[in-house]
Amino acid sequence: MRTALGLAALLAATGITVLSAGSTAHAAPHYFTAPSIQIGHTDSATPDQAYDWVRDVNMPIGSRTDESGSVHTSRVYATFDLTQLHGKRIVAGKLLMRETEVSDCTKRAIEVWRTHQIHRTPSWDKAPKPTDRLDEIRTAQYCPANLTFDVDGAVVEAVRQGKEKISFEIRVPDEFEADPAYARKLYWYTTVSLSVRYNSLPAIDDHHMYHGGQRCDGTTTPRLNERAGWLQGMVSDADPHDERYLTTEFAVWPQDDPSARRVYTTTHSVPARVASVGVPSSELEDGRAYSWQYRTNDGADTTAWSRVCSVLVDTTRPGAPGVSSTNYPPADSGQSTPLGEPGVFTFSGGGDPDIVGFQWGFDILGVNTCSIGSGDVGQHECTDIFSLPRTVRANAPGGNATALINPDRIARNRLLVRSIDAAGNTSGETVYEFNAPWRGEPTASVVGHAIWGRPLTLKLSPGAGISGTTRYEYQLDHGPKQVLDAGADGTATFTFPATNEYGHQVTFRSFSANGWVSPQAAWEIHFGPWPMVVSDIYTGWDPVGGVGVPGTFTFLPPAGWTEVKGYQYAINGAEPRYLDATPDGTASLTWAPQVSGWNYFDVWAVRPDGTVGDYSGSYWFNVAE
Repeated sequence: MRTALGLAALLAATGITVLSAGSTAHAAPHYFTAPSIQIGHTDSATPDQAYDWVRDVNMPIGSRTDESGSVHTSRVYATFDLTQLHGKRIVAGKLLMRETEVSDCTKRAIEVWRTHQIHRTPSWDKAPKPTDRLDEIRTAQYCPANLTFDVDGAVVEAVRQGKEKISFEIRVPDEFEADPAYARKLYWYTTVSLSVRYNSLPAIDDHHMYHGGQRCDGTTTPRLNERAGWLQGMVSDADPHDERYLTTEFAVWPQDDPSARRVYTTTHSVPARVASVGVPSSELEDGRAYSWQYRTNDGADTTAWSRVCSVLVDTTRPGAPGVSSTNYPPADSGQSTPLGEPGVFTFSGGGDPDIVGFQWGFDILGVNTCSIGSGDVGQHECTDIFSLPRTVRANAPGGNATALINPDRIARNRLLVRSIDAAGNTSGETVYEFNAPWRGEPTASVVGHAIWGRPLTLKLSPGAGISGTTRYEYQLDHGPKQVLDAGADGTATFTFPATNEYGHQVTFRSFSANGWVSPQAAWEIHFGPWPMVVSDIYTGWDPVGGVGVPGTFTFLPPAGWTEVKGYQYAINGAEPRYLDATPDGTASLTWAPQVSGWNYFDVWAVRPDGTVGDYSGSYWFNVAE
């Protein structure tokens, strides 16, 4: 047995070392004060009575004689909860106490035994039988002193066995227990505490291993481009502070030369997220297969190495594709593409087995297919390039692919095409230019009147020479794109509230059954800060009605006006008149023209306070003879 005074020399003068449950250092391992379940003592003079710890009452050990001559021999028992230590690696266990009221400072003999688990403080007659003597102290320095007893083995064994509790007996050894000179008491305030130095073992989850932005399945060796050096693996630690300071090692080696194994280390980790390293591309040879695995360390313990994953590095760009079309002739031919018909393009890999597909676009190509750290556990995510728009797979390695492509704009179009290999490398661009007709875009017209503050219905119609229109795609005021099915005549209507006093804009294009997509067209309307006039008869530029034929003229509020008292109006430049508005802010006038030809109204809105708007609205109409 080892003899110890743990910390006594440093603390004898001032005292008491207190460890709070769950206290954590800045690196593993950590200290934990086990919760106390029971602390108390026995007395041989009252063999049927148990004495629990009581505030302000020091606990005796050894023998003492009272004033009546009765001998009292006492032992202290302490029990602690170990459940919070299950699953931890125990580094050390220390039983701590402070002695006081010492009979003779020249004599000290105290020992600690492990006993069977105690549920409550026992009496002298029913005290548990000790099983193992764990530590003792027989030196007399520093009196009274803070005492530390090593109980490492007992705590390790109890935790290993999954015990929920551990109990100790603190006593004077048999040979001195009857000698009053060895008697002393344990200070009630510091009582008896169990300090455990432990470490929660770090862990890896190699179901979460990623390379090049994709999950490692452990069975295949994917061909990866410059992203092959992106290695990630899930690490964790039950000790919260440790989880942020794990050191993770990634070992990488050529499959044909395992002796060339290299280890790359990262100390950055985030709870519930993967650890990551980037192997420099200069250290990965093009065309060579590599294997890798990882492990992590929390400063005290290291996990086993993970399973092995493999990648084949391929950073060589494929050759540029051939591009041809059966119906979209090259621009230098002087011919235009047929109106309303999509282009049929063939891309060729030229027999190069490295080419598995193609990507195309207008004027510029450049797709970032990876999102850094965006996965559910922080992994990089690289989408399959063929899941992106404007990509197509070859019918065989090095073979061909056909794509239906519509002009991006009227007139000259510049189509760019590049090859894609199995690793995601792309070739240089092949440029194919063609001319598209200066027409084909659909048109838009208002159904009825376009009045601010009221629903507005817009009719979309196919462009001249376009047949087979099945639907439209439109966007109102830069909002989300909407799809509208066309009727049998190729037209479609939609209605929206015209509530923006500054007007509205709609962009739209048509789609035909043969796959053709029109150029984008635009329609917009602006509302002026003056009243609007509409009529049931006298509309448009063509002569209508006649002299003496009455028509109804309705005055409508200026854009943005929510309250209108009435309107001032002048007919053909005559003296202005006044007309009250209805509760909805409008006013109607029935009037018969007196002369044929062009007539007009000037109208001003009047506010509730009687002030007149700054702008007049003019309404011209042509009266038939």
